[in-house]
Amino acid sequence: MTRVEIFRKNGRIVGYKATGHSNYAEYGEDIVCAALSMALQMPLGGMQDVLELIPKYDINSDGYLRVDMRGMENKGKERELDTLLESMALMVKNLSKEYPKNVKLVEKEEK
Repeated sequence: MTRVEIFRKNGRIVGYKATGHSNYAEYGEDIVCAALSMALQMPLGGMQDVLELIPKYDINSDGYLRVDMRGMENKGKERELDTLLESMALMVKNLSKEYPKNVKLVEKEEK
């Protein structure tokens, strides 16, 4: 199972992390893994290549991805950043509902 954690502060997404494998199908044929990878990596690419924002992140081939925007300068692009991140959260939420045995979503509000 892939566990996705979304971290919020004052309602805004400030980071997210994914661990594990969805185990829906064999490696290379797992549509849940592919959908999750797309949903989680698309905002990272959008931040860097479109918005020119550089978050802290770590990714590896073992099903681990961590993205942290805390302390990142938003350069007045909060609306665009929020749109990317909330779209990602919506996709992960839908995947967790459709594939509850393969995807677990946990949202945490920070103080």
